[in-house]
Amino acid sequence: MSLATGLGRERAVTTDAYRLGHLEPRLALKPASAEEAAEALRAAAQDQLAVVLWGGGTRLERTLPARGYDVAMDLSGLDRILEYEPEDLTITAQCGATLSTLATTLRARGQELPLESPHADRATLGGTLAWNGSGPRRRRFGAPVDRLLGARFALSDGTLARAGGKVVKNVAGHPVHRLLCGSRGGLAAILEASLKLLPSPETRVALVYGMKDWEIGEATRWKTLPRLELSFTTVMGSAAASGLPESSRVDAPFLVVVGIEEDRAWAAEQEKHVVAALGAPAARLEGDAVVGLTQSLADAEHQTGAHLTLTSAHLDPVALAPFLGRGEASRLVYHAPAGRLHWYPDEEVVTSLVLELHQAGFRAIEKSGKVAFQDPISPQAAITPLRERIQRALDPAGVLSPAQL
Repeated sequence: MSLATGLGRERAVTTDAYRLGHLEPRLALKPASAEEAAEALRAAAQDQLAVVLWGGGTRLERTLPARGYDVAMDLSGLDRILEYEPEDLTITAQCGATLSTLATTLRARGQELPLESPHADRATLGGTLAWNGSGPRRRRFGAPVDRLLGARFALSDGTLARAGGKVVKNVAGHPVHRLLCGSRGGLAAILEASLKLLPSPETRVALVYGMKDWEIGEATRWKTLPRLELSFTTVMGSAAASGLPESSRVDAPFLVVVGIEEDRAWAAEQEKHVVAALGAPAARLEGDAVVGLTQSLADAEHQTGAHLTLTSAHLDPVALAPFLGRGEASRLVYHAPAGRLHWYPDEEVVTSLVLELHQAGFRAIEKSGKVAFQDPISPQAAITPLRERIQRALDPAGVLSPAQL
């Protein structure tokens, strides 16, 4: 099979690496430039083929395409850093650049891009933006959409377009680039992006605690923490914590990890408050060890089997108290200040668990496995007509087949 332009022959790669569930595309392409990606989309529209956009595949692995699956378009070959302005704290990179590559480049200049994803060595910038995905530091540093200044993208008819700018003062016009965040590849192909950076903090500290379920349920111990500027407070069941570095593992039913990233004086002051509230930690990490631990916390969001990702206005671990006495709690990961709960229970209890969590104020935003329950007041239902209008405007031919959980 080849597209009308013949690009399918020039950039075709083996299709078996792009299977989604039981589905395998008829053709897989790996464009070498933005222009080739746009031309392939134009040809797919002409041939009425459904296209799934790929990066590192870290989040696609447990999804299915929403509109069919004829062509896998792998954008990971577009991996160059195009412009880096340390003085302006901005960077422009192609969508196929991995998060680990960006982190290494920025670390050399004492800067960072606070985007987090499981398997950062494979996760691409484009995929992270397309999912608007983030890890334990989401509340402190924002989601990808909060860091995005502008983007270049290809519409499904092959049109190359730009929105936003490369520095904060040049951002103007309709923020179409922000609509692409969270679209899961269903509106346009993100080809390059400009983002805001941060200086690396003077001090990074992580305090690791082992706790039992009743300790997490004591509301008084958490009262101080929301008033601080912590980078993260993550609760993990023992099974979910098994992949953490040896230096941060403790023998307890649950791990609580508190992260602090600040100037030295304020970091020390916050650490005093945390220790006063929670006691002396079982382990204390500093510097690069905290960077590695933070990535491990993000990696723990991506486990095998049925999964639930839920959001909540609850911002401290007490919200989990009613659920911690059950066996499946060993596979949960809760980034408390971000209000994000990731849970990997046995399939036979998923539906009942979603109902219980709904009653406790959690809303499912991602589900896989045998989940029969649909949230009757899900915010997704309210925005569906608007989403459909936007999708028709950006992808009128219905070429792009977004990931569907």
